[in-house]
This record gives sequence, structure tokens and C-alpha cells, in this order.
Amino acid sequence: MKSLITILATAALASSVFAGPVSSGKNAKAPVAPAPAPGCDAFGPGLNFDVFAGAFIPDSGDSELGGGVGVGYFFNRFVGLDLNYGVYATESEHHQFDGNLVLRAPIDSLCIAPYALVGGGFSTNGSTDGLYQVGGGLDVRLQSLSNLGVFAEGLYHFGDENPDFTTVRLGLRIPF
Repeated sequence: MKSLITILATAALASSVFAGPVSSGKNAKAPVAPAPAPGCDAFGPGLNFDVFAGAFIPDSGDSELGGGVGVGYFFNRFVGLDLNYGVYATESEHHQFDGNLVLRAPIDSLCIAPYALVGGGFSTNGSTDGLYQVGGGLDVRLQSLSNLGVFAEGLYHFGDENPDFTTVRLGLRIPF
């Protein structure tokens, strides 16, 4: 019986070694939560609305100014779809409709995302022409303004019928 009591007492004393620090209620400190990782979380999946000013730059001839709107949806941080409409003040208004696959590479520490665009669309300027386009851009997000974005992009358009041209756009990106 004495040996059973000795074993139980030894086990009880040994278990207190693993119990952790003892604190009196007076000087006890609450655990500190770790600081969040640096960077931003502005490039998640979701819908965004764009409004932009742009330039229409034909391979030959005069450049013209215009503007437009767009809507985009990102399935994850890296892949999305983008639909745009722009109108430019050429001799007869040039209407541009684009649909693009967007591949972006967010850099969270700077809250920016360079991206590549590839897609198709059509334009009307007295005649309708189907087009293909490739391009790239940069999206800068402002966390202090609910992740409002400023973007700049350029697209080279080429088709079968009309001369090739470039569009350059600068605008605001509003996430939802």
C-alpha cells in the first residue's frame, strides 16, 4: 500500500514539471497575437468595374482620344475575364468591343499586379471588323480606399480587314 501511495505521489509531482509557468493574477499578461503578414489582400477573386480614358493609335494616321467602361471577374488571384467597350473620336466614331483572358501576377508586398491580356473582339468604324489582341498592364490597389485600383494598359489589335492599331488606357478599377 505504501508503494502505491509513493508511486501516485511521484507521478503527481512529476506531472507538475510539464504544467507551464505559474502566474499570479497581479502580473499576468495576455498572449500577444502575431502581427499580420506584410502586404495587401486586394487581389482575391471577385467582380470589378472599370472606367477609363484611352488613346487610339493606328499604325498609320493620326491618334485619337476616347474612353470607355469595362467589367471583369477573377476566378482566383491569377486568372480572370475582362469585357470592355470603348469609343474613340476618329473621323467617324470608332467603337471597340473587347473580351480578354487576364493572367496576373500579384506582388502583395507592393500592392500591385502586372498582368497579360489575350483575346478577341470587334470594332466598328464605318465597317465591322473582327479582331484579335494581345497586351499587358499594371494594376495598383489603394488599400486605404477600399482597394480602389488605378490601372494602365496597352493592347495591340490586329485583324483581317482594317489596319492594325494600338489602344492605351488609363483608368479606375472599382472592386465589388
